[in-house]
Amino acid sequence: MPIVAGMASSHSPIIFQETYEGWMRWFRLISSAIPQPEVVKSQDEACVTQWIERRRQAFGKLQAALKNNGVQALIVVGGDQFEWFSAANNPNIMIYAGEDDIFGFHNYGDFDKEPLVKFWEHPDRFGVRLKVCTNLAEHILGELVARDFDISISRSQNPAAQGRPQMKAPHAHTRPIPLLMPDLDIPIIPIVIKTTERTSAALSGARCIALGRAIGEICAKIDLPIAIYGSGGMSHDPEGPLSGWVDEPLDQWVLDCFKTRNFDQLGSLFSFRSAATDSGTGELRTWLVTAGAMAAAQPQADCQVVDYFPANIATVGAGWVLWDKMAKALGSEAMGDSRNPDDATAPA
Repeated sequence: MPIVAGMASSHSPIIFQETYEGWMRWFRLISSAIPQPEVVKSQDEACVTQWIERRRQAFGKLQAALKNNGVQALIVVGGDQFEWFSAANNPNIMIYAGEDDIFGFHNYGDFDKEPLVKFWEHPDRFGVRLKVCTNLAEHILGELVARDFDISISRSQNPAAQGRPQMKAPHAHTRPIPLLMPDLDIPIIPIVIKTTERTSAALSGARCIALGRAIGEICAKIDLPIAIYGSGGMSHDPEGPLSGWVDEPLDQWVLDCFKTRNFDQLGSLFSFRSAATDSGTGELRTWLVTAGAMAAAQPQADCQVVDYFPANIATVGAGWVLWDKMAKALGSEAMGDSRNPDDATAPA
């Protein structure tokens, strides 16, 4: 069946704090050395309190879409910031198809109180363990290679030999996930794409959309309700020369293109180097993959902009989008499905 839902969101560590003080501690750590825009002065405690509630509601809508569509497998598209990989090996596209669960961390509330904690030192509190839909990942791997995508294959996790071993799996694949599925009960297909490296040797917008379309076409022949989630973005440059600056015109242009299905313009993203699209803004590549998948899977499904706010003190344009064709028909009803996703690895 076609992919039943698509979604994407920001995952800045700051937006997962529950207090104004937590936001400000992270903000000072990331952006204190960078001259800041004047608007930062107006982003006070009252403003942040509203944003915290809007974040809760936005993730709640994405969570509801997974539940209401009876999703049994979740494709998670995210970058790697030298967690699994390093300068020695940094692929453009990688799919993990190992038998083992992936393990990483969220950071919810790690800076809300003093003394501050390092989330990777407290796996009991911050750890996130996710089952992998191995057979489905293997099937997508083979089909993408057959469609001329050069995919790196991973069947084991060995960050100690390459990236930052204390971080485990890339945060893009673990940090926001408990807010999408609190029970961590939906197996995932982890897809890693190069997003934040300051290089021209990364996927263009057009190639990201093409990758997404291919994934959507492949999944259409699998008898299982599948969703896809793009993790990261929107405009931000944490600890870089634009840290704390939000390119709201760029963010709004991207959102407008999603709403109008303007893939010709979206494809022009990342076709040239720019300070505006380097670093964290490059995580919008994961949104383009998701949009491409939904264009192939549900061409009539509208992109709903769930929320957006330019949170300079979170060093990010914070956004959430959702494609959910069944939302109006289903209302709040959940679709039950007891099939095992690892039993649905081949076209029906």
